[in-house]
Amino acid sequence: MDGVTRELIEAAIGDKGTGNAEVVRELEDGFAQLTGAVYGLAVSSGTAALICALHAVGVRPGTRVAVSALAPAMTGLAITALGAEPVFLDCAGSGSFGLDPDAAERAAERGIAAAVPVPMWGYWDEQPEALAALRARGVPIVVDGAQAPFLRLAGHGLLAAVDVVCLSLHGRKPFKAGEGGVCLTDDDALAEKMLAARSFGQGAAFSGTRIDPTGPFAVHAGANFKINALGAAWCLAQVREAAALRERFEARRAVALAALDATGVAWSEAALGKDVTEHGRYGITALCQSPADAARMAGALTATGAEVDTSRYAYAPMYTAPYFTRWTRTCPAAEDFAARAVAARLEAFPEHTN
Repeated sequence: MDGVTRELIEAAIGDKGTGNAEVVRELEDGFAQLTGAVYGLAVSSGTAALICALHAVGVRPGTRVAVSALAPAMTGLAITALGAEPVFLDCAGSGSFGLDPDAAERAAERGIAAAVPVPMWGYWDEQPEALAALRARGVPIVVDGAQAPFLRLAGHGLLAAVDVVCLSLHGRKPFKAGEGGVCLTDDDALAEKMLAARSFGQGAAFSGTRIDPTGPFAVHAGANFKINALGAAWCLAQVREAAALRERFEARRAVALAALDATGVAWSEAALGKDVTEHGRYGITALCQSPADAARMAGALTATGAEVDTSRYAYAPMYTAPYFTRWTRTCPAAEDFAARAVAARLEAFPEHTN
């Protein structure tokens, strides 16, 4: 543990380690500055971030929420935790994590309370037509950016195109708090609603770019989704070294690229939108020409000690998971994508594979 991290953890302990500690507010300010958001709100997990965000935009029991079929089960579980029904949308093509514009438009026409694009492994490839179809019908857009903390778009950035971006601070993500998450938004009203959902339904007090809970509990609906200050202190030390972390992940990407090429299997990388100026830096996704090639690549990588997606779970559309079969949809492009994809965290490649 370096001196800065120790100092921040000691400060968190001095503040009783709660989600109201000063280091939590500093972490929120740090993420707002890092991403260009007006407001950052730290919560107990990436799932809690999604729950707070979806509740803030109006998701309630019985409503329907469109979500990428290629998203992880954790995204869908946040939707169902609110009593809502997931509507699985196909991807924009066999090489894209973006939402299919026609599927997005059909879902919006049939009535959805929100849409959740998911730039898996850091790949943002949302089609302007899909976002426009949602916007035209007033559908709030909440991005599950759990795997894309460094994702940047040209111009005014990601929050110019969506309502809320949710990050995860899980120990496997680039910024680590052990468990934790962040809600990012430029919208005053949404920031206040997310704070209420996080902090036992309290109201909000604004001070510059800071939003703090104030007043009695249960003025609004809410629960305790506050982050532990010790994890926040650890994460804050990393945020303050974001430039060095960027460099580290750039080096890890070089290792990953060399490892993929060394398998001898032909591959192409998942698509990035033209407006992306910085990849999310969480992982890498290789698309092989066939499922058999993907299996060969995964086996070759695993033999080097790399932890690829198939080491933890069979990568498949979310609706194939047992809990989600009650809402089964057929998304052929997503099924083809998943069958040919080999994905891994950049940190999962051992140094010697380079």
